[in-house]
Amino acid sequence: MSGFWDTWRKEIIRGTALFCGVLCVWLLARHFVTRVRQGVTNRLPMALRDLRNEFDPGSDAGPRIAGGTWTYRAKVAPKQWVWIRDTRGSVTVEPAKGDQVEITAVKSYRSSDTGGVRLVAEPYAGGVAVCALWPGGDSRCGPQDDDYEMHRTNRNDVAVDFTVRLPANVRLGASTMVGDLRVSGGRAPLVLHTVSGEVDAATSQGPVRATSMNGGVRVRMDAFGDTGAVSLKTINGSVTAELPPWLDAQVSAKTINGSIATDYGLTVNGRFMSHDVAGTVGRGGREVRLETVNGSIHLHKAPQGAR
Repeated sequence: MSGFWDTWRKEIIRGTALFCGVLCVWLLARHFVTRVRQGVTNRLPMALRDLRNEFDPGSDAGPRIAGGTWTYRAKVAPKQWVWIRDTRGSVTVEPAKGDQVEITAVKSYRSSDTGGVRLVAEPYAGGVAVCALWPGGDSRCGPQDDDYEMHRTNRNDVAVDFTVRLPANVRLGASTMVGDLRVSGGRAPLVLHTVSGEVDAATSQGPVRATSMNGGVRVRMDAFGDTGAVSLKTINGSVTAELPPWLDAQVSAKTINGSIATDYGLTVNGRFMSHDVAGTVGRGGREVRLETVNGSIHLHKAPQGAR
């Protein structure tokens, strides 16, 4: 025994020291990850609530008063775009019966003058952009992100809620700072963005890009009329994608504080991790990217006729 010890002593001591070092690093890393997740769980919702209050002062100050109503109607061809640009307020989209888009914007307020908030429509070669413009800000209105400035409303408490009746096969883009975005019966690509609010949309054709910072994101598609990508992202909230039962896609799902659940047989590329999954459904092809920081991810098969 002493001969064995004399021969292998250095290697045993070196191996033991290496093992202890690796164990310490693993314990420190686990402690760090746990602290990060606790910070995300405890601090992120509060920080995003403060962000909402920054753009929506007096959000808990009581009921709002209905103000004026603005309407817009125009013929929009298939594959053209309708863009709705808002800062405070919701956007609700429903199918139209004909080939005209019908947009209704309803103002509400607590104490500010609704006359200071203007509604404008700017037709362009690819469709039309409709914007709510608050006083003291940039007056540009257009389809590109830098054509409309979502900025602080300078203590003006007016909100503008849009209702859009969208013709079939017309594409939709909608953005707001504080408010929900809801789309039903879509039949064309969607681009949806809110800073603080829920996104809930249904369409039969992509690509679809939907993002929020503070709120859940849910998209339902019972059919695909194209090979476009699906990208759903939020920071604080759950992400739910309901896609056709027969799906060919490359799937990526990531969360820091939450679980990942899927109805599909997912062929995983590399290691399966509870907070980070990448794999193939069917034959692959279109990209499906689902991301959140504080929330769970659900990838479900859409019930037929769900739209």
